[in-house]
Parts: sequence; C-alpha cells; structure tokens
Amino acid sequence: MARGWEDLPPDLLVHIAGGFSIQAYTRLRGVCAAWRDALRPPSPSLLVLRDRHAGQRFAAWCVSPRMVSTALHETLAARLSPASRCVGSGDGWVAAHVPGGAVLVNPHTGDEIPLHSFPGGGGNNVVVFKVVFAPNPTPSEFTAAAITGGGRVVYTTNGNSGWTDFKCPRLGAHGDGGSIADVVYHDHGGGKKVVYCLTAGGDVHVLRLPAGGQRRTTASLVPLFDKPAATFYPAAAFAPPYDTVRTFADSKNLAVCGDGQLYQIWRDDDANATMFVLRYHPRRRPCWLPAKDLGGHAVFIGKNNAVALRGDDGGGATPAPRANCVYWTDVWTDRAKVFDVVTGESTLCFPGAEGHSVVCWYHLGDVRSSSRTSVATSSAHQLHKRARHA
Repeated sequence: MARGWEDLPPDLLVHIAGGFSIQAYTRLRGVCAAWRDALRPPSPSLLVLRDRHAGQRFAAWCVSPRMVSTALHETLAARLSPASRCVGSGDGWVAAHVPGGAVLVNPHTGDEIPLHSFPGGGGNNVVVFKVVFAPNPTPSEFTAAAITGGGRVVYTTNGNSGWTDFKCPRLGAHGDGGSIADVVYHDHGGGKKVVYCLTAGGDVHVLRLPAGGQRRTTASLVPLFDKPAATFYPAAAFAPPYDTVRTFADSKNLAVCGDGQLYQIWRDDDANATMFVLRYHPRRRPCWLPAKDLGGHAVFIGKNNAVALRGDDGGGATPAPRANCVYWTDVWTDRAKVFDVVTGESTLCFPGAEGHSVVCWYHLGDVRSSSRTSVATSSAHQLHKRARHA
C-alpha cells in the first residue's frame, strides 16, 4: 500500500523538524493535519543580541524544541540600534522604542507599523515603556495599549487614528508608587477584549476595550476588586507578609492562564532574585493568595505580552516548556531563567550559553493556516531531503 508524507512516523518527523529554523518549523505545521498533530506549536523563544561589540547580530533560541533562528538579523538590526530598546513583543511582532517614536516590526516579513499620534504629551516625543497589542496588526487597523509613564495608559482599537489616554485611579496611596508596572492584553472570546494594568503597589485595573464595530464607544478603566473603594487598601488584597513584601519587590508582572486565572509574579532584582507568585481569588478577602502551582501552565513574562502555555506532562512526542514554571529574564545576570513554583528555585534556561545580551521573549503564536502554499511546499521539500539522510 502506497504511503504518503502524512504517514511519516511522528517520532521521525519530530526529530527531523527539530533541526529547522523557528519560522520553517511553524510552516511545516501547516502542511497537513497529521503533521500539525505531531508537531507542537513552537514555544516562545528568547530573543538575544549576539556579540554586541562586533555588531548587531540577533538570534532566537527556542525553549523547546531547541531551534535557532538567525532570520531576525537583518530586519531587527535596522531597527534595534544601540539608541533603541525593546518595549514589547507578541504573535510574531516586536515593539521597539526608537529615536523619534515607537514601531512594530515583524522580523520574518519585514513589515513595519509606526506608532504615533499619542495623546497628551507631544505626539512622537511620548516615552513608551511597554506596548501590548492584538494579533495580526496592519498599518491601518490594529488594537494596542502602552504604558507611557505618570500612571497613564494609552490605547487604540482603530490604529494610529484612535489613541485615547487614561490615568489609572487609586494610584499613589499606601506605597503604590504612582506608576504602572505591567500591562497584559487578553482576549476572553465573544468580543470581550481587555488590557489588565498592574500598578507598582499590586493593585490591578481592567481596561475593557470596545467590541468590534463599536469604535465610537469609549473603553472603561475600572479596578479589578473593591470597585466602589476610591483608595486601594493593601490589607484587603494581600495577607501578611505580602501586604508588606509588595513595597520591596523590584519587579512585578501579571499573567493570565487557562480560562482567565490571574497571577501576580513579584521578584527582587538582586543576586538572590527572590520570587513570589500570587493567584487571584475574586470571592476571598484577602483576594491575592500564594500560588502552589500554575495549573499546569508555563508562563513567559517580561517585555513581552505574557504568554501562558500548557506545560510538559511527559506525554507528548515534542517536549514542551516545563509545567508550573515561570520563564523570566534576570537583569542582574542578563540571562534567561526558569522559576519552578513548586520547588521555589530558579535555574538557567540555557545553561552554558555565553556571549549574548537578553532582549525579550518572542512568541510566533499558533499559526493555523498559511496563504503561501509554495512556502509550505518548500518546507516539506526540505523535510523530504533531510528524511532521506535520517
């Protein structure tokens, strides 16, 4: 009986595909249903700057499978100059703050989307600290939100012509610091799209974006809990000692797992890198309690829009990121690390890797189809050649 490429043994397919670049691996998953089932979506990769003293050489190291992509070099080298900095990433795009403003860059296609016309502060002279955005942006149509300092968030659901400015309420009291530490874009489905805003003091606000087709409707920014209270009371949010620890944590991030479970991740940016993970319980007071696990997820935090994936349970042909772990970047050592919530220990994500500087986590997303049939065919042809020598 004649057998087609869709009948290639999954273990052999995984072994061969592991040698491809991240982009080619993603395209291989679109060749047929059998290949898609055998190959897990590519996990987030660490975007790094190699040999920074010799020039701008970018690469992406995938957590699992261990793939390396140097296709990012030319596009990002043109944008991420020594005078620029990464302020976000997600679904195949990187956000950079460059002289004159901010820009979204797709390293694989070369597409660029300038971000401009921010309200209140001089247009392109507004300093952007972090940008999160919806998948598949275009120059004329994209949804995004950005931290611009002073406890303010700007958002748009209509490209550069629709930026609106918001100031988070309840800032500045009880050691809150008056600033926003992190933002996360999340699509709950059914047109419910939100941006969670985490303040430096641990308070969380929800920016509810207008549904599709409702561009004239203004978004609302409301506290996640104790909505009627005009002041944030730490004792209502955190049990001791976390009501005090929150004021000493140097970095705070927010992550959304599974069906919408919220986690706060705090750490000290010092040699010890002590980390705390808290889960939100809306019907309890205090409502943020220590988390024993992440519900089997692996979470990637930092400049990127936080990504939560199902962790490796040991049953898949392709290894996945470790379950109940936080993948983060250590500013003290300039290395990527993985924190195990169960054991409370952090280890190097890429042991032995030297000569690089961490930029951010980079996630291609789970591409379900491709309009470029020839590209998928080309990737399949490369796989065919490798299989003959496997």
